Amino acid sequence: MTNDSVGVLSRAEAESIVESLRFGIPPAGFVRPFTVGRADELERLERSLGNASSERGAALLVKANYGAGKSHLLQVIREMALEAGYAVSLVQVNALEGVRFNRMDTIMGAVCARMEVPEAGGIGVGRLFDAFRNRATNTVESEALTCNGTWDYSDYLSSPGLYAGLRAWCNTDDQAVRDFIEDWLANPPAYRSQRKLLYQTLVSDLRAMFRDSRAEWQFYADEVFMFHTGGHRNAWGALADLDLVARSSGLRGLVILFDEFEDVIQNLNRRDYQEEAFLNLFRFFAGERFAGMAYFAVTPEFVAKCKVELMSRGVMDFDFGRFSRLPFFEMSEITEKEFLDLSRRIRALHAVAFGWEAVQALGDRELSRLVDKLWSVRTPERVRLAIQGVVESLDELFEDI
Repeated sequence: MTNDSVGVLSRAEAESIVESLRFGIPPAGFVRPFTVGRADELERLERSLGNASSERGAALLVKANYGAGKSHLLQVIREMALEAGYAVSLVQVNALEGVRFNRMDTIMGAVCARMEVPEAGGIGVGRLFDAFRNRATNTVESEALTCNGTWDYSDYLSSPGLYAGLRAWCNTDDQAVRDFIEDWLANPPAYRSQRKLLYQTLVSDLRAMFRDSRAEWQFYADEVFMFHTGGHRNAWGALADLDLVARSSGLRGLVILFDEFEDVIQNLNRRDYQEEAFLNLFRFFAGERFAGMAYFAVTPEFVAKCKVELMSRGVMDFDFGRFSRLPFFEMSEITEKEFLDLSRRIRALHAVAFGWEAVQALGDRELSRLVDKLWSVRTPERVRLAIQGVVESLDELFEDI
């Protein structure tokens, strides 16, 4: 976003952005315009979206210090991916709130809960299912996935659970059933004892809409509705299937963004839980179980922290070299000159938001002095605090006129 392009925003849009900048962060949807730095690095980050293929996934560590851009960079990737035609899910890993990286059923649930699709409002896996339903007519992918519209069984998808949910979604307009499907897929652990209800809602009540000759007991014996058993095979299969459904919907695939990944060090308090979490990380990077693209936000010291944590717990037979071989992206630090350019955009935005001549009250020379003062405070959160400082100064000048 340039100073000129700020002028095309409505006053309400500009004011909403300023309100977010008071906290030192741009709002969702406007992260890229407020990202300054080396253009070649941002282009490399955007090109990384194409690293995954329909046969093999890929992953990347996104390194930055706390308060210095990890979450910001994930938001940049989110906007890049949506603009490029990918489905996107931004997940915050938090074992204390039930999103545990050693438990792929909770990760799958979080991915479903935070699903976004280009040009579709809201979040949730239903946005992706709607995209498939709206496009799934007479295409090779839809015929393979739906068994030519009979919906009896699919060898195209790996997860029988996700298939049951997608099938029910595409064969009903009952909003209560759709809400049930979304809640189940977003919170699979909460439904472990609800097999009967799941069968009744997703299969029995809708049998007239599709062909499925399996008896009720077979669904239970095959653990169709369970995502936590068998090494979480159904959960991994569901993640792979979400990417396939995205591609079958005319999208380019699924991009998963994991924020606060170092939660696996801080909040998984058992050695075996941590080992499993790290193995799941390596599985994403191997690209065999998930064919989409995955990004993990970590600090620059992440690899060293992992090694120290495992060794402190007596784990000596782990292949520590695997951590060092993980590909990563690390953005160069923002310079004062680059931040001055960002400050000019904020000044122009503030003028639109409140209808005043901000450039007359805070000219280029005065703005440069302000930035020099704010930038002199060295802290990992310097960029965020400096943004807040610029907005605060503009607010004070506006109040004085």
